[in-house]
Amino acid sequence: MSDSDTLDHESEREETESFDTEPHPNLYRHGRRYSLTHLEQHPWPIDEIEKDRLEEQHVLLRELFEDRLYLAPIESPRSVLDIRTGTGCWAMECAERYPSSTVRGIDLVNMQDEWVPPNCEFWVDNLCQPGWHTQYTDIDFVHINQIQGDRQLLSLLLEGSHSCCAPGGWVEIRDMRVKLDNPGEDSPFHNYIREMATAQARDGRQMDLPLHFGAELTRHGFTNITERNYDIPLCTEGRDKLMERIIQNWTTGLEGYSFTLLEKHLGKNFTETVLMCASARRALKGKIEGYLQMSKSRVWTETGLDEL
Repeated sequence: MSDSDTLDHESEREETESFDTEPHPNLYRHGRRYSLTHLEQHPWPIDEIEKDRLEEQHVLLRELFEDRLYLAPIESPRSVLDIRTGTGCWAMECAERYPSSTVRGIDLVNMQDEWVPPNCEFWVDNLCQPGWHTQYTDIDFVHINQIQGDRQLLSLLLEGSHSCCAPGGWVEIRDMRVKLDNPGEDSPFHNYIREMATAQARDGRQMDLPLHFGAELTRHGFTNITERNYDIPLCTEGRDKLMERIIQNWTTGLEGYSFTLLEKHLGKNFTETVLMCASARRALKGKIEGYLQMSKSRVWTETGLDEL
């Protein structure tokens, strides 16, 4: 990279960055809002654009899962913990479906609505700290949302979930990954995935982490583990209307998912990332062999009584 490129890049950053000093301070970059406090742990937007996308994703995935919020064989949990709650859509719907339950949604960042059902509450909590779970006890059902490849966070969450579950309690993990039939293929989409895999690895993340959920659950003392995957074809010919909408929703978020990590670890500027994401989206209109694998897989497990 030349000195002029570096200067242009720094100038671009100065013109597009700002921050505020609210109770949960924000960073504004390239027209998007991020958590200033937890940018390292959550390098993705938390603005209205992302909230709208995630809320639509919740509706689409609920339809994919045949209107089931979870697969664990528990009809009406007394207490529910929704970890990495995001916008809080899942937690609020769970509270509405089970009005006798107490539902708590927790996350590093504040993306939740102010209005919530009376049996639902949201807490901003540092999940990256050991012992985060000590204030949560006797939980019937723990629902863990997307880990985003963070193996260290996964370990902390599973350790905490095992400790705070009631005897016979259940834990489910929901996540997604891209599964390519020919990962070495030369296409803009394959190139995007390879670049993101490199950036994530340098950030201490692992794009195929859902493949290791079963082993991690076992390592943390869980029993009766069952995994279920929902494969959504990346090739347009293999999709129905629902799958098409899920892919479209997912690709709408590529820029927000990529900006911070590609800049931090690969030195890509805003324009380069926008062009890469646009090329990846165009490539998906062709014959990309592979799947977006929903691993609200679902990994579900019962904490055995003999383990507690």
